[in-house]
Amino acid sequence: MIRGEGTEVVRGVTPKDVWEFVLDPAQYTKADTKIIWVTKLADTDDGMIGLEEGKFFGMRGSVVTRYRWTPDYRSINVTLIHGLLKSLNAYFEIDEVDGGTKIHHVEEMEMAFGPFGKVLEIGAGKWLADSVRQEVAEIRRLLEAGERGKGP
Repeated sequence: MIRGEGTEVVRGVTPKDVWEFVLDPAQYTKADTKIIWVTKLADTDDGMIGLEEGKFFGMRGSVVTRYRWTPDYRSINVTLIHGLLKSLNAYFEIDEVDGGTKIHHVEEMEMAFGPFGKVLEIGAGKWLADSVRQEVAEIRRLLEAGERGKGP
């Protein structure tokens, strides 16, 4: 399994601002270089089913994911339904702090393909760690520059 993680405090924004930014594909794709686009396939009681088109280690592909979020704008969880990965678990923890909002984002992936998947993980581990750190830093930069999202 490989993992990427990032934490930033965004000054002058609310948890709702962060939540709406992350769930707006037009905004989120500005920050996450792994995602080309997210298409909502269906609404669920606590989120949505989405088709994520993206790039993994420079290769294009897509996965179907389940998004779950809390109505208080504090968390977003994304898990794999279907795709070439063996597993995908990603989440955002969004907390109000003095003067802004703290974002903590984690992405964990496990490759399929048996032993070959383990080799892929060795090669992709640093890439994912760097990518998620950069993603969260870019979300902070964009939000502090006044960018806002519309939500799902």
